[in-house]
Amino acid sequence: MVTQTASLQVQPRAVLGKHVRKLRSQGMTPIHLYGKDTESQALQVNSASLRRTLQLVGRNQPVTLRVEGLPQPYVTFVRDVQFHPLNNSVLHVDFLRVDVSQTTRVEVPIFLEGESPAAKLMSGSLIQTLHTLIVEALPLETPEFIVADASTLTNFEKAIHVSDLVVPPGVVTVLTDAGQLVARVTPPVASEVARAGEAASQSLLDESPQADTGGAEA
Repeated sequence: MVTQTASLQVQPRAVLGKHVRKLRSQGMTPIHLYGKDTESQALQVNSASLRRTLQLVGRNQPVTLRVEGLPQPYVTFVRDVQFHPLNNSVLHVDFLRVDVSQTTRVEVPIFLEGESPAAKLMSGSLIQTLHTLIVEALPLETPEFIVADASTLTNFEKAIHVSDLVVPPGVVTVLTDAGQLVARVTPPVASEVARAGEAASQSLLDESPQADTGGAEA
């Protein structure tokens, strides 16, 4: 399945250094394009369009940059975003150009889907310990996200590991360790306390002297 890329209309940028403050005040954000066999380019883009695109693609979906005056668009990934420390506005973005015929390494979000019986019926807490998966895929075949099926967590012993995740065969190669834990359900606190009490009691019994089962000597 080919991913539909988001698209941004951008322009060459002549304003550099500290002067980009004026650029931002005019509703434009400085961006930078780089990549293998690609001449580094200082560009600018409408700030509102950039914010919408960043919310849509994150770091793992391709973005097509159409540079004003150039006939050939660039397929890219967002690689670095600088934010204002006070108002969280976007100050600068780096885009990495990629070759659509070559695989690239990206982090893909993991979303839990479904309802865990252990959480619903046994009052457990569903814990997700891994939120992204490192994969390798062609830029236009990179999945938007990977689904983990929470309905398989039917008791407190069950767990979802990376090896249990389903990815498009022959399209995506998972690079994250297959044995890494993705999600599990932990017992309720009261249950844990009861188990600890039972274990402590059993330990005391095991350590106590055995009762004399024989009768008293005459």
